[in-house]
Amino acid sequence: MSSASLKKHLLNLLSDYEQLLGKLLQGRPHLRGSFHQVYTRCGKPNCWCAKADKGHPHLRLSWSQAGNFLTRKVPAADKDQVAKLTNNYRQFREQRRRLTALASQIEECLDQYEKALTEEVRKPLAFLTSSARLSGQRRRRLQVGGSSKKPSM
Repeated sequence: MSSASLKKHLLNLLSDYEQLLGKLLQGRPHLRGSFHQVYTRCGKPNCWCAKADKGHPHLRLSWSQAGNFLTRKVPAADKDQVAKLTNNYRQFREQRRRLTALASQIEECLDQYEKALTEEVRKPLAFLTSSARLSGQRRRRLQVGGSSKKPSM
C-alpha cells in the first residue's frame, strides 16, 4: 500500500479511536459484577421450598475484589438500578476491548506507513536499493564507513 493510502487509513482509525475514547470518557456510573437471580432453600422442613425443585428466588450481585469472590443479596427495590449499573459496566469493558484493538491496528498501520515512506525515499536513490550491484571491495568500504586507503600519519 502507498504511504498516501496508509495515511488516509491511519486518519480514519484515529477518528474511530477518538470517538470510542469519547464514549468511554463520558463517565457513566457503573458497578462491577454479575447480577443474577438465584434460588435458595430456607431450611425449614415445613416450607414449600423443601419439596420444590427450586427454592426461594433472590437477586444477587457477585464480583471479585482483591482476589476474593464476594456475593451480596440485592433488595428488590434496587433491582432496576443495579441491573442498569452492571449493564453500564459490561458496555464499558466492551468499549475498552474495542479501544485496545483499535490501538493495535493503529500501531500495525504505523509500522506499514513507516516502511512505505522509507521505500519511497529509497527508490529514487539508486545506491540504496537492493538491486544496486556493488563490488565486494566497495561494499566493505561502505560498511566500514570510509575508503580503503589507510589514513596517513
